[in-house]
Amino acid sequence: MLVQPGQHLELTVENISHQGEGVAKFQGYTVFVPFGAPGDLVRAQVISAKKDYARAIIKEILQAGQRVEAKCRWFQECGGCNLQHLDYDLQLAIKTETVRTTLKRIGGISPEIVKDILPTRAWSYRNKLQAPVAIHRGKLTAGLYKPRSHDLIPVTECVIQEDVNNQAAKQIAIIARETGVTAWVEREQKGSLRHILVRHSQGTGQTLAALVVSALDFPNRERFLKKLREEMPDLHSLVLNENPRLTNVILGDREEIIWGPGCITDEIGELTFKISARSFWQVNPVGAEKIFHKVKEYAKLQGKETVLDIYCGTGSIGLYLADQATRVIGIESNLSAIEDARDNAKMNGIDNAEFHAGRAEVLLPRMVQKGLKADVIVLDPPRKGCEPSLLEAVAQAKPLRIVYVSCNPATLARDLKLLEEWGYLAREVQPVDMFPQTSHVECVVLISRVEK
Repeated sequence: MLVQPGQHLELTVENISHQGEGVAKFQGYTVFVPFGAPGDLVRAQVISAKKDYARAIIKEILQAGQRVEAKCRWFQECGGCNLQHLDYDLQLAIKTETVRTTLKRIGGISPEIVKDILPTRAWSYRNKLQAPVAIHRGKLTAGLYKPRSHDLIPVTECVIQEDVNNQAAKQIAIIARETGVTAWVEREQKGSLRHILVRHSQGTGQTLAALVVSALDFPNRERFLKKLREEMPDLHSLVLNENPRLTNVILGDREEIIWGPGCITDEIGELTFKISARSFWQVNPVGAEKIFHKVKEYAKLQGKETVLDIYCGTGSIGLYLADQATRVIGIESNLSAIEDARDNAKMNGIDNAEFHAGRAEVLLPRMVQKGLKADVIVLDPPRKGCEPSLLEAVAQAKPLRIVYVSCNPATLARDLKLLEEWGYLAREVQPVDMFPQTSHVECVVLISRVEK
């Protein structure tokens, strides 16, 4: 290897990788530099080295390039944002280029069909906060973890969170300390409070707090809940969620509603949606509305179509399309989300939508074998993308169009390549900046059948 761990290098950062790290060259050898900005001249120390690349941390910025001062005092410490040191317009340009190069490299997709990214609100956009709880400097504290660790950073004012969420988490932690509630200590498997989850709706002004505890019955419970009720009267609903397991999964399967309905309602366009603690919901409402609008545009519905909404979550996209379709069928593995989707349909007076609980990889092939056909299929999978068997079933349903919503350009590119083998071509890609200050990017893709 050209370089060794511990070695100091003088590097010029040339551009930004798809993971948001600076990219530099040392005698033609690639070195990734976290928190580097294009044009930076830095002195960096190598922390790992492989055959084709190394990673080095900045020890000194000898000459600043295209960097700005980060807003957050915990920037580079917590595992949240990694692009705060870049101007927002530069972030947008980097993400557009990331989508183009990734789709070309993995999927052979022409960069020409990728449009410039749609911006959203750069700060205070997140409507959901998940704050781990731990002992920090001798007291129960809520915050965020350092990258790749369970070391807590006491982030009390996250700059990409809506301030309502920050204040609610801070107040809950204070009340927990005052009432003698203990923090969960993973290595000792003792303590009560594990996570504070807060969801807020800008549209309705409602806030939900879900407190993840090791057991629903815990020491000082009634005293804690009583003081929460007294000091947080504006909290629309409070839920206790029990998770006794040794796992990185935040939420458990048992819940107890302490007050309120156990959910909040949020709005997109003219529709209202019920959102529970365990349901998937887009964290950026401005970006979500742009995505929904683009999905409807790409679907090109005329009022007579059957629409399949796969990985439908709380039914939001399918219900958004229902007024222009004859029938909407949603599939989702999260039972809580399916229950919300059915409630959302009733709440909005939509009677042409149905929702099925189960793994899409299992349900869709079965439905297609029974003769199901669809005019438009919407895919909105998790980061891992779609199973090949699912994409095969999608093609066998013979839709005229597929609209793919993706949060991972790499798996999107892989899936687009597979769909091309089944006779479906990507026609247009619209990136949307759902996660400003981070390297993540969402895409909406119009895919249509190749006519033979």
